[in-house]
Amino acid sequence: MPMNYFDIIESEKAEQVDLPENEPKKQTWLSRLSYLLLLLYWQVSQGAVALPMDRHQHFHLWKILAFLLIFIVCVALSYDWARKHELIPKISLRQFPLGKIATGFVLMLVTSMISGVIMSLTKTDTTENQAAVDAIGKALPPLVFFIMTVSAGFFEELVFRVSMFELLFNKWPKVAMFFAWGLFTAAHMPTDIPSFLTYGLMSLVLTSLYTKYRNFYLNMSVHFLWNAVITLVLLLGK
Repeated sequence: MPMNYFDIIESEKAEQVDLPENEPKKQTWLSRLSYLLLLLYWQVSQGAVALPMDRHQHFHLWKILAFLLIFIVCVALSYDWARKHELIPKISLRQFPLGKIATGFVLMLVTSMISGVIMSLTKTDTTENQAAVDAIGKALPPLVFFIMTVSAGFFEELVFRVSMFELLFNKWPKVAMFFAWGLFTAAHMPTDIPSFLTYGLMSLVLTSLYTKYRNFYLNMSVHFLWNAVITLVLLLGK
């Protein structure tokens, strides 16, 4: 007997796999304390860039390979930590909505334009944080510098967004929003009003995205894409 329209709709609904609901996971003092492990992995991955660093640009292949090995291990351990504590779902294509990623990137571009206008009006060339990053980039192989800057899309979203919302303040979303926005802004060491607005607006976009969609992979993609474009512009401009 052929299925009618309503039977077909019900059948399709039954076959669909819903994305995980954003219900607060049960966390303990021990799981919250494990946040220190994530900070350790992040710092080790960042500290590893010192291996191939050379102001005279005498780069050794074994040092670059050592950095890559340490970086990959830190990323793997961080991902495993987040999955173990059920902070993020398993990676899949469904977690990367292209439309939302594009929207997030455009919002980041808008904040950059606003920051550019403010810096122009205040006659500010760049932020101290960006100046420090540029100086580090001159002493690193381009590949290592690219990985260092772009990997912020992975580590910083775990540290400042996912951990605030799903681990440390999972029962207090408004508190999580405040800390996610504030810690990200503070971590970029704003030293004046233009730099505070620059990183504060970036943090506002990324925190708003996570607040609305609670999708680590979406935030990571936007952050990754933004840093990748900025880094490529910097490298090509050398």
